Amino acid sequence: MEDYKGATLVDWVENSIIKDIRDNKLSKGAEIPNELELAEKFDVGRNVIRESLSRLRMLGIIESRKRRGMVVAQPNVMAAFHKVVNPHMLSRETIIDLLGMRVSLEIGSAPMIINNVTDEDIAALKKIVAQERVTKKSKVDIEAEKAFHFKVYEISKNKAMLDFLSLLLPVFTFVYENFSDFDRFNKGKKEGQRIVRHKDLVGYLEARDLPGYQKAMEDHLIAYIDFINYWNNQESEK
Repeated sequence: MEDYKGATLVDWVENSIIKDIRDNKLSKGAEIPNELELAEKFDVGRNVIRESLSRLRMLGIIESRKRRGMVVAQPNVMAAFHKVVNPHMLSRETIIDLLGMRVSLEIGSAPMIINNVTDEDIAALKKIVAQERVTKKSKVDIEAEKAFHFKVYEISKNKAMLDFLSLLLPVFTFVYENFSDFDRFNKGKKEGQRIVRHKDLVGYLEARDLPGYQKAMEDHLIAYIDFINYWNNQESEK
């Protein structure tokens, strides 16, 4: 229990089973001890074991198999994230960190996107941008953001990135609607700071201009970058 100070007995057993799976390098389909064996191993009651196993099943780490008992499963990582990422439950610090991950992912994925983009993708993006002009609002249209960036992530051919964007969209909406201090970064523009819209990004993609696209994406997300830097500076001064 020394490694899990403050944890309940169920927490300790759950983490110990995960550690055993990791340390023994068990892969999908590998059998794990039954309830009685685990109760004896950890010297706890079977009710504790049942609750620990129930948690692991919910996380997709283990599953039941007929005539085999409990086996290691292949967890859906993003599905587990979706269960816990509710912006109303997260601290401001966590939300800021998630925004930072989004910025890093968007800019860092530029080489994959430039490498994979096709003329058909460009046409699809232009169609999305044309629709944006019809639905333009004073604030960021979250549906327009979703359509454009989903398509960009799709071009990367990385499903985890698509799942991650889906995970973060409620966080973006929460920031727009609840973080009043974000508004001045979203609406304001520093001297010499260019505004890059989706249509500008499409131009760089069409030209297959990697440095240009990467810098344009950074400028496109500058409100997030400035907001994150401002918040981090505020925290460091406390």
